[in-house]
Amino acid sequence: MEPGRNRKNRMALLDAGRSMNRAFSVRELHTAARDAAPRLGLTTAYRTMERWREEGWAEDAGTRGGEAVYVLCAAQGHHHHVVCVDCGATALLEGCALEPARESARTAGFDLLDAALGSLPARCQACAGADEQSA
Repeated sequence: MEPGRNRKNRMALLDAGRSMNRAFSVRELHTAARDAAPRLGLTTAYRTMERWREEGWAEDAGTRGGEAVYVLCAAQGHHHHVVCVDCGATALLEGCALEPARESARTAGFDLLDAALGSLPARCQACAGADEQSA
């Protein structure tokens, strides 16, 4: 991953993304990187994320609170992520566990709108447990 122009800013973003260990929005990434790069602009964060997506270093991980979230991922080959809709925790699912769902949809006469289904919205055990305790 070549930082390119604005090397200090891009490295601050990369360090922040790696340290979060969860799915994050560009705004969250920007906020986390501002300690190391106080003059970092939000536009630079958005451009960096787009570049990382194009280069395959970051993947879409759905939405949280109406905002797109991403995960840094260097996994090779076909895979999916499970992403907690509350806290952003992620887990890598290697291979394709979704082929049976695709086939079932085709058999029923449907085509899945998101054929890639790169990330699956879920709730991690910690967040699910917190919901049960508060009920």
